[in-house]
Amino acid sequence: MSQRHILVAGAGIGGLAAALALAHAGFRVSVTERAGAIEEVGAGVQLAANATRCLVALGVYERVRDMAVEPAGFAVMDGRNGRVITRAPMGAAAQARFGGPFIVIHRADLQAALAAAAREMPAIDIRLGRTVRGFTQAAGQVSVQLARGEGRETLEGDALVGADGLRSAVRGVLHPNARPSFRHRAAWRATVPASALPARLADPVTRLWLGPGAHLVSYPVKAGAAINLVAVTPDEREVHGWNLEGLPGELLAHYRDWSADALALLKTPEHWLRWALFDLDPLPAWGTGRVTLLGDAAHAMPPFLAQGAAQAIEDAVVLANTLKEASDIPAGLRRYEALRQPRTARVQRAARAMDRLYHLAGPARIARDLVMRARSGDAVLERYRWIYDWRA
Repeated sequence: MSQRHILVAGAGIGGLAAALALAHAGFRVSVTERAGAIEEVGAGVQLAANATRCLVALGVYERVRDMAVEPAGFAVMDGRNGRVITRAPMGAAAQARFGGPFIVIHRADLQAALAAAAREMPAIDIRLGRTVRGFTQAAGQVSVQLARGEGRETLEGDALVGADGLRSAVRGVLHPNARPSFRHRAAWRATVPASALPARLADPVTRLWLGPGAHLVSYPVKAGAAINLVAVTPDEREVHGWNLEGLPGELLAHYRDWSADALALLKTPEHWLRWALFDLDPLPAWGTGRVTLLGDAAHAMPPFLAQGAAQAIEDAVVLANTLKEASDIPAGLRRYEALRQPRTARVQRAARAMDRLYHLAGPARIARDLVMRARSGDAVLERYRWIYDWRA
């Protein structure tokens, strides 16, 4: 029997993780990517124990760790007065508690590590500059129609995995009426040299600064040489794009009354990228026949629990496991979907709830902070043990 051939649309974090997991499970994999090069927009990503255990299983954690930081602590800050609301030790303490490391890393470094590992595997073929135009299923195969510059080509395989992001072309064929949902917020992202900040703001700590209507996240990346900043503000510009320049003055207008430390972070970058935030309402079904979805293409979620990339990586491992164990490809894909849909929907609901919680104002904000102080940072982490304890 010939080696089964899986087609993966998208060479982002989820697509590359899927390629690695499938290759380790004995499949031949062709990854198509519309971009001409594998590169990621400058931003950081947080990976909790549920994701790092998957990276260990994929054999890439050591590669990733070289450019990552394992924060020593986590702190929730009052954005207005700069005081700590609650904090928790991370590092070895979190690893002992949840059975895996919690790391922060520049997204480009994570994607580069996954791509390098994929290129070293003979079973994985990465084809750049290909845009999915459609697909058909017949005679036990999937035929994917691709645009390559001015030309066209067709790629055939035993299954197609749409890991092509929020604006998925594969999902567009499966669910033409499923549109991303605008969250009426923008994430402003920047990375600055750690040396440009006071030492107290460049330490290995993940900080979440909360204020009325807006919040700010800061954490180290590039092995501690840089600090990643994500500022989330109200925004009604429903324009999708990862490279939209943001005006610093416009951003700072949302943080006029914030603390000196928060403003020191916000005033350091000369350039910001502004991303409108979208997610995707749960789909009635991810796929049909020999086609399925993975990552943001299936379950894009707000970034407020830092689980978007982690859930895509989980998807990848479960997909490979179910296909390896299945008697036939369609049965394996339906089993994968049955396992993943309830969990990703629950994580998405929790992330949407955090959107509301982070941005409270007035008495509700005061009550939230009192509860968080009373419960401690450890309790904040324990609330999401059901996320972090997950194992394939």
